[in-house]
Amino acid sequence: MAGKVCIMSEILKLVKKHEKYRSESLNMQASENIMSPNAREALSSDLASRYSLVLDPSQGDAYGGARYTDEILHETERLAASLYGSKFAEVRPLGGHIAAEMVILSLMRKRENMMSIAEKDGGYTGYQSGYLPQMFGFQNYEIPYDGESQEIDLQKLERAMKASSPSLVLLGQSFFLKHYDLKPLREMCDAYNSYLAYDGSHVMGLIAGKAFQKDALEYCDLLFGSTHKSFFGPQGGIILTNNEDIFSRIRKNITWRTMDNYHPSRIAALGVALEEMTEYGRDYAASVVRNSVHLGKELHSSGVGVKFSPWYSETHQVALDINYFRSRGMSFQSASQMLEDSGIIIDREGRIGTSEISRMGFSDMGRIAELISTALSGKNVRQEVSDLIKELRIHYTGA
Repeated sequence: MAGKVCIMSEILKLVKKHEKYRSESLNMQASENIMSPNAREALSSDLASRYSLVLDPSQGDAYGGARYTDEILHETERLAASLYGSKFAEVRPLGGHIAAEMVILSLMRKRENMMSIAEKDGGYTGYQSGYLPQMFGFQNYEIPYDGESQEIDLQKLERAMKASSPSLVLLGQSFFLKHYDLKPLREMCDAYNSYLAYDGSHVMGLIAGKAFQKDALEYCDLLFGSTHKSFFGPQGGIILTNNEDIFSRIRKNITWRTMDNYHPSRIAALGVALEEMTEYGRDYAASVVRNSVHLGKELHSSGVGVKFSPWYSETHQVALDINYFRSRGMSFQSASQMLEDSGIIIDREGRIGTSEISRMGFSDMGRIAELISTALSGKNVRQEVSDLIKELRIHYTGA
């Protein structure tokens, strides 16, 4: 027993070290955000110890003691549908990847073809041929994409669709900087009898706040994605649609197919975040996009290589230029480490995100750009970063 207690205490020590480390860092990772105190309270409540087994949400939970977990689930579904303007909402997926599995299994049969944006063009790795398509017996083809303009090549796409006859055209990217022109894509999918689905994992918060791709559900059969990137909820997934038949198929592909227990505390935390997004989402999302554009301009002005001048970004991400770093003997990984040594956290893939700093109420992108530029020149700016962090307070929450 003494040994077990010691192991647990060591883990808690590491948790506390993590909390301290991240509280002293400026987080600009495109795939992360920060939850409000209310959402964290829900996530760490007694619900975290409880289980669920739901085959049909209208029939309730197969486990006893679920009176309030059932209410939380239904209210969270209602909030999601209301926020996104959809008829149906599924909030149980444990992550964006799990939501993608549910969508693909519900819309395709084995040996059919799908299309997605290639990894080299910023597309999600999981959709490439060696991953989900291979697992489920599908063939994936690349959506023709112009990397310079960050747009789908519609003429080439039509030729590719004619050749491959895809059952599903799947939009969405991990490197996501620009909205899609959805109307011609919808018309093309109708012509070839293809479903059109939108993986908004990175931009769900911006769509919710009406700052990006407002027409996603107008033209797409489904909108799905993560709830913890530009959306400031717990880690998880969500699926939205206006098609009752598709929604019915989605629900058949959940329990005992792609997952089981939906983790009631996560749903409660998501519900809190949905309430906050309903109240404050437009202001928050507008701030994120505005900060991304300004950060791109300020980084460019300070001499840091940024892609897609002069528009830079329409989302929560700014893309760095690998040629700039190579010319200085750096890689994205070494640049990221150099920034982290100064207390600025970005990923190792060349993205800088503005979601979390926007939720913390910060808008002086010139100051951040100067800190990044100075740190990349080799000077440690941890003290200056620490001074900036002291000014941050979480916004867009009722807490």
